[in-house]
Amino acid sequence: MVVVGPVRNCSATIAAEVARFRSVLSGFASLSFLVVESDSTDDSVQQLRQLAAQVPGFAFESMGVLRDRHPIRCDRIAVCRNVYVERLASDPRYRHIDYVMGADLDNVNHQLSAEAVLSCWRSDVDWSGMTANQRLAYYDIWALRHPVWAPVDCWAAYREMAAVVGHRQAIEMCVASKQVRVPVDAAPIEVESAFGGFAVYRREAFVTGRYVGVDANGGEVNEHIGFHADLRARGHRLYINPAMINADFTEHTYYKTPLGHLRKELMWRVRETADSLHCREQLEAAIDAVKKMLAGSSMERPGKLR
Repeated sequence: MVVVGPVRNCSATIAAEVARFRSVLSGFASLSFLVVESDSTDDSVQQLRQLAAQVPGFAFESMGVLRDRHPIRCDRIAVCRNVYVERLASDPRYRHIDYVMGADLDNVNHQLSAEAVLSCWRSDVDWSGMTANQRLAYYDIWALRHPVWAPVDCWAAYREMAAVVGHRQAIEMCVASKQVRVPVDAAPIEVESAFGGFAVYRREAFVTGRYVGVDANGGEVNEHIGFHADLRARGHRLYINPAMINADFTEHTYYKTPLGHLRKELMWRVRETADSLHCREQLEAAIDAVKKMLAGSSMERPGKLR
């Protein structure tokens, strides 16, 4: 096994993330890590160096500042992800790897267990990739492609529909309505693309893909879409594994909890009032400032209301 993932400003959390995965995956014959860092403004690189010195099999690469050359977020992430794809394909140190675990290393996998991961090998389907599920509601609609459930880019659809039905209805139609609960005991769901913060791939499939974060017109796209299209073009099959729970909910589905629902309703009322007073931009700036103050640092996330 090798756990791979991109990181930025991870100094406060990366040691705990590595410890969690080492515990969850301790039953495998061997475990290594390959992490790619970029654009950090904290002491992430120093923390990664310490882990490389202390944790057997831990390796990382720093890409420095990518923002100037790759101003689009998913483009930067794609650059970092492709570094470990290429390393796994060509570096002899990773010749022994059988399975690749792609992981978001920002605490989204806090409910992942050994049993959840092992459920991939208890399935009857012939899979090349298995992706995670969340207990309350599946959240990662931007990375999802399914001919019925999510056939198009949800945020492209949102932007188109917002001009017709307004922001709130567009969000409900194009994103929220698709964040549904997938029962843990459901059969694996074959998809064209998915992620959900964690995925297990067979190595021979993983190294055939390349991540792409911008489209032909320079617009931002989810980097998993192109990667999984490459795998499927070579005959590899991808599934959501309902039993592989990595979280109860995430920040993207917190609104489905009772308290989160109340907060969502309040925020929509505030935004609608701001729109009527023509001060939406000032309100969004104030909300961002409060979030940054509460979080202690800024975080890049897809799907933010603009």
